[in-house]
Amino acid sequence: MGYSVDYKPTSRRAKRTVPKNKAQRTKDIKNAIRWNIGQLEHDTISADSVQRPMVIGILRLNRISPHADPSGDNTFQQLIAEGWVQRPKRIGGVQCFDRADLIRSLKAYAGVA
Repeated sequence: MGYSVDYKPTSRRAKRTVPKNKAQRTKDIKNAIRWNIGQLEHDTISADSVQRPMVIGILRLNRISPHADPSGDNTFQQLIAEGWVQRPKRIGGVQCFDRADLIRSLKAYAGVA
């Protein structure tokens, strides 16, 4: 005697851990910047320079590919390597960006007016 089992395939979509192509990754980065640039402006209104970990945290760049890049450093480094963001200055061993220049260049990259 055997048991009969009905096989019902589930059509679950796999969650995207790393964007499959460069266009999707670029779109994800632009959306993250577009949605969070206002918060970055608000939180750093009284500062001349902004630290790199603070920028990554506020813009939530660590959420773009959480398994491959949990800290978000590679995502932000991509913006620096492509020339959208100027290289940081070191102040006391911490990488810092000029606030006005950083916000202006991020808005230009994301297409925010």
